Amino acid sequence: MGNKLSHLRRARGIKQYNLARILDVSPSFLCKIEKGLQEPTDIFKKKCADFFNEPEEFLFPVTDNKKETVISEGVSGGNNLWTIRLKKNLKQNKLAELIGCSPSYLSKIEKGLQEPNSIFKKKCAKILKIKEMDLFPESKSV
Repeated sequence: MGNKLSHLRRARGIKQYNLARILDVSPSFLCKIEKGLQEPTDIFKKKCADFFNEPEEFLFPVTDNKKETVISEGVSGGNNLWTIRLKKNLKQNKLAELIGCSPSYLSKIEKGLQEPNSIFKKKCAKILKIKEMDLFPESKSV
């Protein structure tokens, strides 16, 4: 594990759910960060540093880990939706509402468990203000 977030949180007796609410993120997002499964956003790093009164570099040491590089490029093998949504500091529920789909459907697409249709891709690209091909680089042309 590359970051010290979990250790500090536990040492201060803070529950994961409570810290997630304080930092204005979902508990699952915080869990993924603590386990090193997801690269934290710069905004998240700053919030943590401010809350724990520690330098960002202490909480999130820079490593040259191939696993982190893959995660920062996207959760699934087929799209960058999850990563881009997080970089834009947009919650999954809010994006689902803007697109007009359920959060569970959006989650399946972000994880690469379901292939989005062309209407979904266009709406996402427009809402996130990014090219469709940058959002879904490995999508099959129909």
